[in-house]
Amino acid sequence: MTPPRKGAARHALLHTDESPFYQLWVLTNLTARPFAPAFGQRFHMNLNDWRVMLTLADHPGVTAQELADHTGLDKMIVSRAVRNLEAQGRLVRESNEADRRLRHLYLTASGWDVYTEIGKHAARRESQLYEALDASELRKFQQLLLKLCARARELGSGL
Repeated sequence: MTPPRKGAARHALLHTDESPFYQLWVLTNLTARPFAPAFGQRFHMNLNDWRVMLTLADHPGVTAQELADHTGLDKMIVSRAVRNLEAQGRLVRESNEADRRLRHLYLTASGWDVYTEIGKHAARRESQLYEALDASELRKFQQLLLKLCARARELGSGL
């Protein structure tokens, strides 16, 4: 038997190979990995910019706060992405008539062009990934993800 190395008396609290949460993180990283080389440099965007565009295409007119709440992204990350996209002419902010403090976010024509270009590839990649599941597995997976997202929102940001 090999003697334990210094510090070996400690044990991992989470076993990464057995943790569904860890595996979701890995899946997210693996599916996001092609973004930078394929689109990041070409469109001068990062992954968070894309995530904001993706959400705005599906939910036009949301505020930055609603966007942060919906995506689970940090408010500062959303704010930075909104500024980047606005500076690139891909997003506009429109004032709310009832509350001038609120700004509703919309993709511009240029934003829609970039969204469409990247979105075609994203939809194809998503479809390819889901080929590993049959229809009932995919439905169940979607149900479980929605349930876990709802629970994570209930728990909030506290540890």
